[in-house]
Amino acid sequence: MKTTKLILVSLVLILFVSVSVFAQSNSKVIAVVNHADWCSACKNNGERAQATFKSNNADGTIQFVVNNLTNDETKAQSTETLKMLGLEKAMAEYKGTGMVYFFDADSKKLINKITVGKSNQELAQALSTAKNGAK
Repeated sequence: MKTTKLILVSLVLILFVSVSVFAQSNSKVIAVVNHADWCSACKNNGERAQATFKSNNADGTIQFVVNNLTNDETKAQSTETLKMLGLEKAMAEYKGTGMVYFFDADSKKLINKITVGKSNQELAQALSTAKNGAK
């Protein structure tokens, strides 16, 4: 049962973020979510963090993208997405799972970062900081 729930949560997160990649070209900020199926922070906080991100991004200012670090295959797929967004080099040094990195969509400079293990209030504040930090 736990495995089924984990798979479902992972698929929902990936779908949510994948849709964001293509649907929000007017976004000012790109948030890269470093995720892995084996990551305890991702397992314990992913669903809650996703709900917080969604409820605090109704205007679509932030585009969410999953950088799936589960295995070599998912890493390769994520690398292609990062290349499309111009973030492959910017993300090269950020390998920690359970982390969200906020980049200015135009300059590709890091604005802010936060772990998904933080409280809902701290996650919402990180979104606000990222929105305010975009040019």
